[in-house]
Amino acid sequence: MAKAGKGKNSESLIDRIPFYYGWVMVPVAVIAQSMTGVGQTYGVSVFNPSFRSSLQISLSQLTGAYMFGTLLAALPQPYIGSLMDRFGIRRTMTWVVILLGLACLFISRVQGLVSLLLGFFLLRLLGQGALSLLSGNIPPMWFRKKLGTVTGLISSGRSASMAVVPPVFLALISRFGWRSAYVLLGVLVWVIMLPLLGLLFRNNPGEIGQTMDGVPDNEVERAALNDDLDRSLNLKEARRTPAYWIATLSAALWSMIVTAIFFNLLPIFNSQGLSDGAAAATYTTYAAASIAAQLIAGPLADKSRLQYLLAGCMGLMAVSVGVLSIANSTWLAHTYAGLLGISTGLIAVLDGTLWPRYYGRKHLGKIRGSVITVQVAGSSVGPFITGVLFDWSGSYQTSFWVFLGLLLPASVAAFWAVNPRADQESLSSPVS
Repeated sequence: MAKAGKGKNSESLIDRIPFYYGWVMVPVAVIAQSMTGVGQTYGVSVFNPSFRSSLQISLSQLTGAYMFGTLLAALPQPYIGSLMDRFGIRRTMTWVVILLGLACLFISRVQGLVSLLLGFFLLRLLGQGALSLLSGNIPPMWFRKKLGTVTGLISSGRSASMAVVPPVFLALISRFGWRSAYVLLGVLVWVIMLPLLGLLFRNNPGEIGQTMDGVPDNEVERAALNDDLDRSLNLKEARRTPAYWIATLSAALWSMIVTAIFFNLLPIFNSQGLSDGAAAATYTTYAAASIAAQLIAGPLADKSRLQYLLAGCMGLMAVSVGVLSIANSTWLAHTYAGLLGISTGLIAVLDGTLWPRYYGRKHLGKIRGSVITVQVAGSSVGPFITGVLFDWSGSYQTSFWVFLGLLLPASVAAFWAVNPRADQESLSSPVS
């Protein structure tokens, strides 16, 4: 175990672990990201039939509440990021977890459209937004040289959880009813996360007398860490760089299109002559491709220029949308799902590596909070845009053409998303 001497906050449990403590934080990050499922579309959508039946609301009312709740939830994310920068991930995440559990209890008691909108706002604010933001910032606090590899591992664990969360939620609804299911999920968030935060979670290796990556403490490593903090860009400075806007808008575009496709996947396939069963089967292909891509792209992100991975991500997504537009057979449906899964794997790895390497760690919370604001907003309008275009044209093909018209320029623009600190460091540098 690589230590720099016992820190004042070292504890016997941590002292007994014979390897770098950052590897303990990896499964903690996976679990934290899995808990975001209560506020993610793939988790909330399982409850949609229950909402409509119990509250006697139309589909347009349900999707409208979801859209406005998500839009409102996007706005406070930079503030949550700034709290992380000021107080650390552990303290900020503890309050987010407590409030997320309360949000589950609140939505279990909704009685109408207004309270449902507020419930969606809370779940999206704390689950999809805040907990995703905080758990995504765990790896760069512990790893530099292996950040891409570790991010790939954590992201693949989250993708695997996406295959588990919907059936678990559905089983709880079937067994206990949707209101009791939400109560149980809120309690589950507390029971799982609060002990982890209290007993195992630490903000960074310095709190327990270790150094980044678990390497021996020496002047070279100390200088590298101090140099990274000194050259960290704040949000205002980051917004002056082309890479910030290209990467942010790419993430928002990806979020908008994926949410739009998943929200309408069954009717899309039905309109092209494929069954609900065929549509559902593509999720398995999507998840498998996403996991594989994350495991491969993680090490690549440690060695490659990240703008190339971003261009590949957006290009593959464009191809997947093109395939989806003509997917009238099972093999084409699974081809679309595989391509989209690879694109998802790439964006997940980039989300965890690009921001700390391009802009440093000192203001990482606020910078990534601003990105998540745009990303969450994008996810809110995707299904709405697709619905409006379908009502106008009577076909999903119009949406596909619009998506392709946005993705193709984005894939080209990605080549200009160069590291703004590249002139100060070589490609082989841990923060390149």
